[in-house]
Amino acid sequence: MLDKSFGVEFRTDRNSICVEIGDDCILKNKIIFETDSGFVKIGNGCFIGGSRIISANSVEIGNWVTMAWGITIYDHNSHSLDYRERIKDQKQQLADWGSGNFIKNKNWTVVDKKPIKIADYVWIGFDVVILKGITIGEGAIVGACSVVTRDVEPWTVVAGNPARVVKKLTPDEMARDA
Repeated sequence: MLDKSFGVEFRTDRNSICVEIGDDCILKNKIIFETDSGFVKIGNGCFIGGSRIISANSVEIGNWVTMAWGITIYDHNSHSLDYRERIKDQKQQLADWGSGNFIKNKNWTVVDKKPIKIADYVWIGFDVVILKGITIGEGAIVGACSVVTRDVEPWTVVAGNPARVVKKLTPDEMARDA
């Protein structure tokens, strides 16, 4: 069952998309599929503000996750690290743009992609960027305006650019508001 506040905007020009959304979620975000293999799973009881999930691989969000506004999650690099591939990519984008199919024929085989996993009970502050291959552990908190470039251990608070551990939560802090 989707909450009456369900407001996800999907953007894709792909042949198929794969999305799983749990019960009792309030979603006000965009989900952008860059490839046919993009996959997004959102658990039960999640709140996701005006954020973007951009998938060419896999993004899995656990249960009871709170995500503020302005968050961007990328499970890929968007472009190859090889400048020659980026030139080919830009030429293809120009051709696609001219035909009204922007990025439809992008060569994703040369782009690095890795899954992202956000565990249960995570809280992510506004304007956070989460990069490919990241796991954010259970109960972790990511401070506003952080850039997450490394895995986040369970029950820790991280902040900054790049995000670094600010605090490890104690058992009392973990259960205080339960």
